[in-house]
Amino acid sequence: MKRLLGFLVFVTLFPAARGAELPRTLQHTLDSLIEHALTIRAFPGAALAVGNRDGLLYEQVYGRHDYDTNDPVTKDDLFDIASCTKVFSTTFVLMHLYDQGLLTPDQTLGKWLPELAHLPVGQLTLQELLTHTSGLRPQVFYTQLIHARSGERLFRNTRSEMYPYRVDQHLYMAREVEFDTTWLSRIPRPDYRPLGPELFVNPAIDTLILNRIARGYNPQKRGHYSYNDSNFYLLRRVIERVSGQPLEALSAELYRKLGCTHTGYRPLEWAPAQQIMPTEVDYLLRRGRVQGYVHDELAALSNGVGGNAGLFSTAGDVARFCQMIVNRGVYNGQRILSEEAIALFTDSPLQSRGIYRGLGFDKRGPNSLLGGIDRCGHTGFTGCIFWIDLSEGYYLVFLSNSVHPTRTNKKLTSSGLRTKLWQALSAYFHP
Repeated sequence: MKRLLGFLVFVTLFPAARGAELPRTLQHTLDSLIEHALTIRAFPGAALAVGNRDGLLYEQVYGRHDYDTNDPVTKDDLFDIASCTKVFSTTFVLMHLYDQGLLTPDQTLGKWLPELAHLPVGQLTLQELLTHTSGLRPQVFYTQLIHARSGERLFRNTRSEMYPYRVDQHLYMAREVEFDTTWLSRIPRPDYRPLGPELFVNPAIDTLILNRIARGYNPQKRGHYSYNDSNFYLLRRVIERVSGQPLEALSAELYRKLGCTHTGYRPLEWAPAQQIMPTEVDYLLRRGRVQGYVHDELAALSNGVGGNAGLFSTAGDVARFCQMIVNRGVYNGQRILSEEAIALFTDSPLQSRGIYRGLGFDKRGPNSLLGGIDRCGHTGFTGCIFWIDLSEGYYLVFLSNSVHPTRTNKKLTSSGLRTKLWQALSAYFHP
């Protein structure tokens, strides 16, 4: 605490110089916060990038890939950025399509997905999906694909020899499971998609997922905020119907404009495995260490390309996106997005109802340390965040693999590290 107070005095005496390197005192504060989280085993490794309108001000990496080896994290190592995909891929592409005049947020789901037009869910607007106010119910799909071999329940609330695997605070999974062979196979089959090195899924799963999402619509919840990956599953389908191209191809075009050479889906197709940070040792579905395959089950079932998750990247590449946003759509002298699209998607259209959410972008209310009318970004379940202050023109990117070796490790969240990093940075830019 004394160190942080001393730092605050320092930045009060020496206000921010835009475009200059961060002062060593601030670098030390950021490093110390992250290194403390390493000592409590909040994550094995992490990467940090800080910048403003003029460019990158500080970039650093910490720790190692996992707790069993001494492989240090490098700036080129790829992290599974989980739900940050919702903005860095899906929303980014939607903004691009908006600029091309191909869609608007007030259009309905049924307009672009006519197979849903006759259903109540078809009347939902793209804005409702983007702001998580659609009324769709959260869904868990893997429980339909696996069963306890004993015929008992798949989960129990207490640990035992038959239920040894902890998958949540008070939830344990059966040791012996069997796969529904309608959907899953241990050996490659024609057209089946890989979920892992030795597990493959029937592509007909797409129909099952879409039908369950559509049936999960609750009109009484429409207009109420409920964070839900199903919204972005549908937005991916809209993007691909509007454009006639896969989401990963459209995203890749935009990343080339930003010079992002270490960003994409299905990283094992374009990067060596040793360059990819491992995530969970998965007892739910893949029963092994997940490395190079997306951690999120919905994205994994979607061939590794989800509207909600699936993207792998580096702190430096995410920083390029953030710098483009703070420069109102311009990066390296090239216009990537219009100022109108930036303003529309980063606004809080439902603020008067107490819903602090942009179109795709996460925003927080005035009582949050991340809050502010011109502040936005997103977090990721794997231990990531990027956060932007549009009015002051600065940003923070923090990536980690806090779900390694298990998602039950909540030390990153309980430590408040991501918020503390933003607080320290904000104190510098708001002395």
